[in-house]
Amino acid sequence: MVMNAKYAFLFQGVGTSYRDYLHLLDQDQKEELQQYSMITKKELDLDLWGYLFDAKSTGYDPLFCDWISLYTIDQIVYHTYLQMGLCPDIFLGYSMGLITAMVCGEALSYAQGLHMLLSIYEYPRHAFRRDETMAAIIGMTCKDVDIIIGEYNLADDVEIAIENNEHCIVVSGLKKGVYKVMNHAEEKGALKVKEVNSPYAFHSTHAAQGIEHFANFVEKVPVGHCVVPIMSCFDQEIIWQSDDLKHQLVRNMTGRMDWTSSITKIGASGIQNFVEVSLNDSLIKFSRTIDRNCQFMTYKKILQSGCRLENMNVAVAL
Repeated sequence: MVMNAKYAFLFQGVGTSYRDYLHLLDQDQKEELQQYSMITKKELDLDLWGYLFDAKSTGYDPLFCDWISLYTIDQIVYHTYLQMGLCPDIFLGYSMGLITAMVCGEALSYAQGLHMLLSIYEYPRHAFRRDETMAAIIGMTCKDVDIIIGEYNLADDVEIAIENNEHCIVVSGLKKGVYKVMNHAEEKGALKVKEVNSPYAFHSTHAAQGIEHFANFVEKVPVGHCVVPIMSCFDQEIIWQSDDLKHQLVRNMTGRMDWTSSITKIGASGIQNFVEVSLNDSLIKFSRTIDRNCQFMTYKKILQSGCRLENMNVAVAL
């Protein structure tokens, strides 16, 4: 174990189902989940517990239910880390993981976060849309993907949305264009292409259609200051004040994310321990290659280590 270590907590976005990970929750965590489920039922009339454990229909799209599942359970994981004595020095939220980070940082309440996610899911419906999607391209750089977009005149339909690492790029836009980029990427040697389970082209200019409805919603929400600073995935600035957080929430829908630079800058600042706040390792999978001098920790490995942390600045040796 390393004394006086500093930690960056990473919060995942959406796109994963947690049903296959529920066995990782202990009894205390399940009781906390039941408490959150009561709030979810009251605020959204969504039976989260029934959806997760009994596959009950909720009246909402299953994709949205998965959003709420991740948002809720990742907060439980965060509380578990705190109880273990593992505490953050900085937060980094991947896409809608920003909302989870803000709730964990006490800038938003759990109930406010629920309505924030619902507003994000619904705001694109306020504008005319063509079919949109997102896709991951593995084995190519931003430059490689930009060349494909330019060569086939797809700039009006597709944009680079996220640089996960140097060789893992997410594109976003109209389906017809995204599918063409995927096909051309495979032809030109991409290791893997995969459509992302998203109904909208987030992190692109296409997501700006109807966004004024979300922006108006955010403006009315009483956002507080965050007790843990958050690094912006867009310009790598450190934010914690209410007005900056509100701006970040809106920017988070349409802005191009640079996850690579964010991880790199945190590591260069002297914080070299990254902890994923989730039941899986969705972020660690592509983050660990960005800076090999840093240590990347997952929930499962922390549990397997058999260590119980008693001080704020003690790292688990993995």
